[in-house]
Amino acid sequence: MRHEPTSGYEDPSLNYRVTWKDVDGGGEIREEIFTSRDAGWDFYEMKQKSARSYGATWEHIPAR
Repeated sequence: MRHEPTSGYEDPSLNYRVTWKDVDGGGEIREEIFTSRDAGWDFYEMKQKSARSYGATWEHIPAR
């Protein structure tokens, strides 16, 4: 179930940042920025379930 639902409208003033710690990188913090809420949320959920990452976070940030 999606916890961050979208109405189909993308807010151009927002981007979505996913950060996580990389197991293969010795705990290095990585990030990915998305303009699509759905794509960002799906990536966040994947990182939460991945055995190669931990500590995933999801944030709304101002568009760059």
